[in-house]
Amino acid sequence: MTFRVILRKDVIYKNNTSPLCLLFFHDNRKKSVGLGVSVVRSCWDAQAQKVTDDCPDRDDIQFQITAKIKEYEKKIKKLEALEIPVTFEALFETIGKRMDCTVGDYFRQIIDRLEKVEKYGSASKHKVTLALMSQFRSVNMRFDELDLTCLREFEIFLSQKGNVNNSCNYAAFQY
Repeated sequence: MTFRVILRKDVIYKNNTSPLCLLFFHDNRKKSVGLGVSVVRSCWDAQAQKVTDDCPDRDDIQFQITAKIKEYEKKIKKLEALEIPVTFEALFETIGKRMDCTVGDYFRQIIDRLEKVEKYGSASKHKVTLALMSQFRSVNMRFDELDLTCLREFEIFLSQKGNVNNSCNYAAFQY
């Protein structure tokens, strides 16, 4: 999946600005997502995909563009790390939605999905991580309660069990 920032030339607001969008491309399909920002056409550099230096509020507008790009890049990396195909459906389905399941349920869903596509090696890594998390703390906590502090404590737990740094970091920060 690829994307770029575009200026919608087909839309012109009363203040003579046009909206900026992220245009995603995947499998000969495209999808546009508004950035909530509009600029005067002369203030947009289509080649560089950013506002020109002489644009009023340049830094603020560019910050908003960059923040939205990073949000989608993070989502794409997360899908890839979970070995979920990066599709429009997967990318746009959960943005802004809360995961309403437990850590254990989530891991079991991932394990089932991996086994169905015959990725047994990846499934076994998830099973080991789930078993270790079960020893560390109840996996019945809600997925959205899993925060950085909890993951750091899990890393310490893994270190105390004799795991080396690579093993701890992989298991603790992959999720």
